[in-house]
Amino acid sequence: MTRLNEEFEVVIPSIKENILTTDSIPENIPVHIIGEGTINEARNIGVSKSNAETIVILDDDLSFDKSTLYDIVDMVDENTLVGMAEDTVGLILGRSMVFKKSLWRDIGGFDERLMSHNGDTDFAIRSKKNNYEIKRFPQSWFYHEEHSRSVTTFDRAWRLAYLCIKHPNWAPHLIDSFLLKPHFPWIRMWSSRN
Repeated sequence: MTRLNEEFEVVIPSIKENILTTDSIPENIPVHIIGEGTINEARNIGVSKSNAETIVILDDDLSFDKSTLYDIVDMVDENTLVGMAEDTVGLILGRSMVFKKSLWRDIGGFDERLMSHNGDTDFAIRSKKNNYEIKRFPQSWFYHEEHSRSVTTFDRAWRLAYLCIKHPNWAPHLIDSFLLKPHFPWIRMWSSRN
């Protein structure tokens, strides 16, 4: 594959001392590890500190082949948001996303009211609303280190309500996605019986 001769920078929101993701990033790529604020605040801080027009956002618990980073950067252009496929709503996961800084400016960055979760969902919806194309790549391109989650059902519910009010046309998809998540097995059991 021909590589674009494009400069890009990586933003990793993290408060960890040992960041798995940095082991997979080629040494010549500038990396901004941001430990300030929530995940969405850190994403915004990192993008604003970046000198490159192409931004790669990565979680801190990923492992991947070094060429994968170039593959996903090659997918982006000024009209596109690229990210890891999210299968329930058809958007992307914030675990790994690539975009031009102009897209980030155009849609107003990551919504910091969402603090540490669902900022990726909101970012993707606002990108679509602003006529940006979304390109997805398989989750299998990255290994995601499993870890315990600290998000409560209440946290998930208020974020869902917030997103549904903010994006009413997406509400049915968001609600379906929410109910299909593994933290609600009793709902899936009940709905399959009715």
